[in-house]
Amino acid sequence: MNRIFILILMLACFSCSSKMETIRVTHSGVPKPIGPYSHSTSYGNVIFVSGQIGIDQKTNMLKDGVEQQTVQIMENLKTILADNQSDIEHITKTTIFLADMKYFEKVNEIYAKYFHGHFPARTTIEVASLPRNANIEIECIAVKR
Repeated sequence: MNRIFILILMLACFSCSSKMETIRVTHSGVPKPIGPYSHSTSYGNVIFVSGQIGIDQKTNMLKDGVEQQTVQIMENLKTILADNQSDIEHITKTTIFLADMKYFEKVNEIYAKYFHGHFPARTTIEVASLPRNANIEIECIAVKR
């Protein structure tokens, strides 16, 4: 009986998921990707945003210092999410990559200012290096509004 139920459930999930389309987007309001990837990919109501570093779109230059880079990243995430019918409040998970854990407290201060009433699940990892020698990179998963 349990096997039949599981089989029916799997078929139902497959039939629902086969109707969903994967959408890959490169956004115009943020810096172009620095590699062969999309800014975001969505599947159904779930949005996967590629890691962002603190590059200013107007200058195509990395902002100075971890504070400015963090602010730029959060602003870039806001733009990408808006283009996907979402916003910061609909982020469910972030991953933060830091070039040095000494930035942890400063990043927390800035990061916290972007959320009102909820904080998404999060992982923070120290890495050996980041593209363009950035101090921080943030990726996220969000849902559509």
